[in-house]
Amino acid sequence: MEGQRVEQKPAGGGNRKKIAIAAGVALGVLACAYVGLCAWVGSSGAIFPHTVVGGVDVSGMTVEQAASALDQAVAQHGDQMAAAVTYGDWRGTVTAGQMDYDWGASAQAAWQDGRDNFFAQGGLYLARLMGQEHRVAARGVSTGAVDRLVDQMREELGEDATAASYEVDGDELVMTKGRTGVSVSGDGVLDAVLDALDEAMERKLGQGEEGYVEAERTLQPQENPPQEPDFQEIHREVYAQVQDAQMDPETFEVSESVVGVDFDVEALRTAYAAAGEGATFSIPLEITQPKETRESLEGKLFRDLLGEGTSAVSGSANRKFNVKLSAQACNGVVLMPGEVFSYNNTTGSRTADKGYLPAPAYVGGASTDEVGGGICQTSSTIYYAVLHTNLEIVERVNHMYAVGYVPDGMDATVWYGSTDFRFKNSTDYPIKLVTESYDKGGTRYLTVKIYGTNEEGIYAVPERTRYDVVSPTTTYVADETVPRGTLVLDTKQNAYSGKTAHTYRYIYDKDGNLLEKQDMGTSKYKMRPHLYHYNPLDGDPSTWPNGVPPQPVTTDPGTTTDPGTATDPGTATDPGATTDPGTATDPGTATDPGTTTDPGTTTDPGTATDPVAPGDPGADETGGATPPDSGTQQGAETGGQSAAPDPGPSQDVAA
Repeated sequence: MEGQRVEQKPAGGGNRKKIAIAAGVALGVLACAYVGLCAWVGSSGAIFPHTVVGGVDVSGMTVEQAASALDQAVAQHGDQMAAAVTYGDWRGTVTAGQMDYDWGASAQAAWQDGRDNFFAQGGLYLARLMGQEHRVAARGVSTGAVDRLVDQMREELGEDATAASYEVDGDELVMTKGRTGVSVSGDGVLDAVLDALDEAMERKLGQGEEGYVEAERTLQPQENPPQEPDFQEIHREVYAQVQDAQMDPETFEVSESVVGVDFDVEALRTAYAAAGEGATFSIPLEITQPKETRESLEGKLFRDLLGEGTSAVSGSANRKFNVKLSAQACNGVVLMPGEVFSYNNTTGSRTADKGYLPAPAYVGGASTDEVGGGICQTSSTIYYAVLHTNLEIVERVNHMYAVGYVPDGMDATVWYGSTDFRFKNSTDYPIKLVTESYDKGGTRYLTVKIYGTNEEGIYAVPERTRYDVVSPTTTYVADETVPRGTLVLDTKQNAYSGKTAHTYRYIYDKDGNLLEKQDMGTSKYKMRPHLYHYNPLDGDPSTWPNGVPPQPVTTDPGTTTDPGTATDPGTATDPGATTDPGTATDPGTATDPGTTTDPGTTTDPGTATDPVAPGDPGADETGGATPPDSGTQQGAETGGQSAAPDPGPSQDVAA
C-alpha cells in the first residue's frame, strides 16, 4: 500500500496572526486618537505651549489675552528696549515704545503658529507640550519712527550714487565726476529694526535683563556706481550761438547780445573716462564774442548823417500842404539792414480822406488840378538825399518834364499802384529818415536827412551831365472865347525845355580817395511848347504880319454915308496906333516863357551841390507815370533807370 506524505504546519502560526490583528487595531485606535487630537487642536482657542512673542510667554493664552499681555509689557518697558541700526560710522536707534505695534496681529500669528496643516498640527502641539519652544516675531507698523530714521540716514549719508556735475567757469567747462553711492530701502531698515527689537524684548522681557537693553543690526546697502552723463545733452545746455545786439524796429529797444559758446564733445568724454571718482577736471571752451553788444550798438545807432537833400517848395498853398503831409508820412521811418523803403507803401494812396488837397498835376501831359498834386517833390527830395549816400537804389523813374526843384537826373516820380521809388538799407545797421518842412526867407523848404552808422567814413557825391537841350517851341490853339485881335498865353500849361541828363554817384573813403563810380542811369525829359490861344476869326497866326493879330474894323455911326471918311483905314482903324499888339501882347517880350520859367536855365545845378532854385510852380507837378500821350508809351517818354507800364488815367496822381 502506497503511503501519502502530509506537510507539517509550523507551531505558533495562529499567534502571529493574532498579533498582527491586534497591532492593526491598536494603530487604528491611535490614528483615530491622533485625528481627534488634531481636530481638538484646530478648534482650541489657546496658543500652543512654549510659545514666546517679543520675550513674553503667551502659552495657553487666547488671542485677546496674548494681545493684552504684550501691550502691557511694552507699555511698561518700551523705552528700555531699543534697536540700533548702523552703516559705517552712521548709527540710529528706535525704542519699542516708539513703534506702532499691532499686538492683535502678533497674538493672532502666535495662535496660528503650528496650525497651518491639519494633520501636522497635532504632532506640533505634542512637541510643544513636551518642551519644544517656538518664538513668533512681533508684528509692527512704523508710521513715523522708522520713517524718520530712514530720512535721517539719507540726509546724513546721501542718496544713491553721486551724479557728475559741471559748470562754466570763464573759458573752461569744469566737471566733477560722480561717486559710487549706496541705497538702503525703507523696508530693509524696517526689517532690521523689528528684528533688533525682537532680540531686545526677548532679553528684557524673556530673560529679565536689567536696565536699558539695546540690540544692534548692521545694514547692508546696495552699491550703485555713478551713471555716465549724457554728453550731448550737456553740449545742448552749454552751447550758445553768437548773436549781436539788435534793435526792435517797432519799439526801438536794443536786445542783449549773446556770447557764442562751444566745446569738443569727444574731448569731454575722454577726460571723463580718465578721471577718478569724485575728481574735478576741465576742458577749454570756444568763446566767440559778438561784434555788437547792447552798449556798443546803443552808442552807434543813428549817430551819423549818411546824406541829406533840400528842395524849395513853390506853387499853391494846397501843393505846399500836400508836400508837407507826404513828408510827415515818411518822417521817422526806420529801415533794418536789408529792408527796402517803398514810398508808395509808406504814404499809401494819396486820397482826400487822408487829408490831401487838389493841386496841379499832369494827366496825359497836361496840367490839371488833382488830389495829391505835388507829392512827387517829397519822393524826389528823398531820392536826392539817397544819392548822397551809398545806399542801394531799387526802383526809380524820372519825370516826364524836368522838375526844377532838384538837379536834372536826380528826381523820382511815383504813381500809386504802378510806379514807385524804392531803396534798400544796404548797411549793417538800422537807418532812419528825418523830414522837415519849414519856411525861411519867405520860401518854403523841404529837407530830408538819412541817419545811420558810418564806421568807415564813406561818403557819396552825385553829379550829372546834361545834353540834347531842346528849347520850347510855340504852339497856337484856336479858341473862340479869346477876344479878336488878341493873343493869350496859357499860363497853366507852362513851357519846358527838353533835355537829357546822365547821373553818376562817386563813392569816396574818409580820406577822399575815390572808391567807386556808380552809373545811376539816364533821364530823358520832354519839351513842352509855349501855348497861345487866339480867335479863329483872326486867321492863322503864322500869316500875321510881324506876328501881330489883325484888328477888327469899326465904323463911325455919325458918318455912315461918307465912305471916304468913315472907312479911312489910316485914321479910324490904324492898328498901329490904338491896338498895337506888339506892345501889349508881344509874346517875345512880356510873356516869353522860355526866359522866366525854363527850369533848365533858372535851376542849372551844374554839379550835385549846385543850389536848386524854386522854378515854375508847374515844373514839379509832373505826376509820375502819366497816361498815354498821343499813343506814346510812358516808358519811352520818361527814360530813366526803369519804366513802368502805362497805368492809364487815374485820379490818384502824383506831382
